[in-house]
Amino acid sequence: MIAAPWTSGGQFASTSIPALLMERLKNDADANAFFQKREGTWTPTTWKEYANAVCSISVALRQAGIARGDRIAIMGDVSQEWVIADMATICSGAVTVGVYFTSSVEEVRYYLEDSGARLAFAGNAAQLRIIEAASSSRQLLKIVVLDPAWKKTPDETGTNVVSFAEFARPFSGDETAYLREQSESAQSTDLVSLGYTSGTTGSPKGAMLTHLSMLAGAFTWPTFCPAIMSEPQRMVIHLPLSHTVARVQAMTLPLIAKTVPYFVDVSADFANCIREVRPTSYMAPPRFYQKFATQIINHVNSSSEADQQNYKLALGIARDVLADRLEAGRSDPFKEEIYAACQRSIFLPLMARIGFDDLRYPYTASAPMPPELVTLFQLWGVNLREIYGQTEMVGGNLAQIADWSRPGNSGVPLDDAAWETRVLADGEMLVRGPGLFVGYWNKEAETHAALQDGWLYTGDIVHIGEDGSYKLIDRKKELVNTAAGKSISPVQIENELRQSPYITEAVVIGEGRKYLTALIEVDGTLTMDWASARDASIVRYADLATSAVVIGLIREEVEKANARLARAEQIKAFRIIPEELTPENGVMTATRKKRRKPIMARYESLIAGLYDDAEDQLIKEQIAPYSQLREMP
Repeated sequence: MIAAPWTSGGQFASTSIPALLMERLKNDADANAFFQKREGTWTPTTWKEYANAVCSISVALRQAGIARGDRIAIMGDVSQEWVIADMATICSGAVTVGVYFTSSVEEVRYYLEDSGARLAFAGNAAQLRIIEAASSSRQLLKIVVLDPAWKKTPDETGTNVVSFAEFARPFSGDETAYLREQSESAQSTDLVSLGYTSGTTGSPKGAMLTHLSMLAGAFTWPTFCPAIMSEPQRMVIHLPLSHTVARVQAMTLPLIAKTVPYFVDVSADFANCIREVRPTSYMAPPRFYQKFATQIINHVNSSSEADQQNYKLALGIARDVLADRLEAGRSDPFKEEIYAACQRSIFLPLMARIGFDDLRYPYTASAPMPPELVTLFQLWGVNLREIYGQTEMVGGNLAQIADWSRPGNSGVPLDDAAWETRVLADGEMLVRGPGLFVGYWNKEAETHAALQDGWLYTGDIVHIGEDGSYKLIDRKKELVNTAAGKSISPVQIENELRQSPYITEAVVIGEGRKYLTALIEVDGTLTMDWASARDASIVRYADLATSAVVIGLIREEVEKANARLARAEQIKAFRIIPEELTPENGVMTATRKKRRKPIMARYESLIAGLYDDAEDQLIKEQIAPYSQLREMP
């Protein structure tokens, strides 16, 4: 097992990403480094081929005028070319600026200008056009298109746009010698990436990440999943590679563990890819697990009456077994044997429908997971567990590590003496460790607010349970203060609402208001099927927002959530959003985090209809004749 670079007395070793790539090349040259699906076939790339491509691009970057410390933007779908470009950038001593492939021209312009990028990789023709439009006011040395099928048009002849193949010729030298040379000139504290935060509030901030930061993200994995160091793992990568967790899974984790990434781009049939790969290890935000669960529920509900009855019986047995497992030291061999039979005959065939029949290490992160959803997967035999982390710490500092963990928390601090976690009096969690980011690019004030005396102020409010588990309560800056002076966590309420299978997302409103309301995003497939079974006329997703039967259904679901909430936390009114929340309409980040301010702006008219502002309007009318007094000194 490769040792973490800080295990020796907590000291930082001179470990770099090129050095670890060199070691993999020396030890596993002919082993498969990753797979990419092209023209219907999963095609492997060996470590030898991977290293050759990295050396080729690295040399080309130097020849293009890129110097150590220069920034290089990469905007593209998930692909092996993205990872090769990223690794080559780092090996050349430059700094990767990951750009989400759904970003608009304005967002890309911000990333390019803020980072001062000197060269860019574009995933395909569409992303090339965005980068060209975004960089019109400044000159990039080159724009390299990653898509192997892309060809120059007559309009692009003679420009600084080149194909991936045209940019770099096959490397004819000794890859090991070249990587050794690059590793000898690299320090573990050298900057390798600007990881831009989601920008849920204000402009995105570029978290400065070093070799050590990115490697810390990899070396924390064995602390909550030791098996990845000894057992070969198939790992599907489909989240944007501009996200640090996806980059760790795709690039740095395979350097030290036995994980083999399978890259799935947005054009692929994702559901079919999952079934083909049958991942043994998988990480995704809650929304993906919710979609998988919906597929299973829909299938069960459409099966024969006998199959449904058998499923319900198996679920009852699973419930008893899970209750025993969650009680430390309790296990009934007879029940376990019956449950194993249920697994083989009922649950495993269901999991095979979504490619989860060999999934041993499933994890979720990026957003709170509804406890009922975790329980459902546990009943099915999928031991789903939560991890907590941030871009600023690259890896996680909390994880559920018990054989079967109780849903509803983010686990316990990782068992690594180099990492420390503490909680302030107001509930904010602080983290200190070797892999933290070193500051925000060009933002001294924000850096000082986040990093003090080596501690990262996460901005997350947590509660520590009697068993030592940490439960995420809310973002410190997102607490809602009602007109009655009550400080309330919207996330807690939103999680209760999302326990309904029909509600995929909720946004609680109430800042300065007399009571709380919510905007609701419904699960289109499940809700449409439910409505159709009741002869409701639903043609488009938008029809769900105005359907009387659907509104009645969601009202019942909201009332169920209210029954579990304190009086001041209950939702008094709601509106169904007539469209799905997506990064494309600007209200979600690429990792499915809500952007509250854009949501409030986009659905302002819906929100206005949730409140009876007669009292407020009466006051406004009373002071209207005297409004000019506000302008007096």
